[in-house]
Amino acid sequence: MPNDIAGTFLRRPKPLLMTHVVAGYPDLDESRKTVETMVENGADLVEIQIPFTDPLADGPVITAANRAALARGVRPKDVFAMVRRLTQNTAAPLLVMTYANIPHRMGFERFASACAEAGAAGVIIPDLAFDEAGGDWPGLFRRYGTAWIPVLSPGMQEERMRRILAGTSGFAYVTLRTGTTGARLRIGKAGLDFLGRVREVSGPPVAAGFGISRPEHVRALRNKADAVVIGSRLLELYNAGGAKKVGAFLRLCRREPESSSASG
Repeated sequence: MPNDIAGTFLRRPKPLLMTHVVAGYPDLDESRKTVETMVENGADLVEIQIPFTDPLADGPVITAANRAALARGVRPKDVFAMVRRLTQNTAAPLLVMTYANIPHRMGFERFASACAEAGAAGVIIPDLAFDEAGGDWPGLFRRYGTAWIPVLSPGMQEERMRRILAGTSGFAYVTLRTGTTGARLRIGKAGLDFLGRVREVSGPPVAAGFGISRPEHVRALRNKADAVVIGSRLLELYNAGGAKKVGAFLRLCRREPESSSASG
C-alpha cells in the first residue's frame, strides 16, 4: 500500500531511511529513476520537492537543484504526474514537499486535491505554520487522506510543540539545527537535546533531518529517532556519480542499524 505511513513505521527496522529529491533535477525522467533507485536500495520514505525559486529552508546544494529544475520548465503539474507514476510501482510512501507560495498560488483546496490524486502519502510545507491564519491546513489535507507532516526546529516552545504533535498524522519532522539543509560532519548536541525533548512528548513517530551525511550518523540516531532524513548528501553523491552512487550510500546506511543491532 503506497501511502501507508503508519504501517511503514511499524514494519520497517528503525531508524527508517527517508530520502529527498528535487523533482526535475537534472530532469523529470532522471529524478523519477533516482527515486526508484533509492527505494530499491533501502529508502523507506521519499520526500519529493516541487522546485521553488526561493527555498528558504534549503542550503546551496538543494537550492541549486531547484533553480536548475525551474530553468528546465518544471512546474507543479509535472511533479504531481511524476508522483502519480511512481506510486504505480513504488511501495514506499511518497511525500510532496514544497513552500507555501505554491499552494497559495494554486489554492489550498486544489493543491490538497492534486496531492491526493497523485497518491502522495503526506505533505511537508516548512514555511507554513499549522495554525497560520486562513485555514485548518492539517485538517484540509487529512480530509483528502494525506498526512500533514509538521516541521519542528530547536527553539520551539514546549506548549506549541505539544499542540502541533497532538494534531499530527503520520509523523513529525524534527530539524537537528536551525538554519538551512546541508551535509555536516557532526550532529550537534543542541539538535540531539531538542530531539530528546520532542520524544518526551508522547505523539507520532519522529524523523530527524538537517546535516545527516554519514552512515555513522544513522547509527548515532538509532533509538533517538524513528527515521532519519538524508537530502543534501544524496544530491552531492548524485552530482558526483549519479544514482548508482546514491544507491551504494543508502545500502551502507541501511546496514548501520542492522549491524548495530546484531552487535548488541
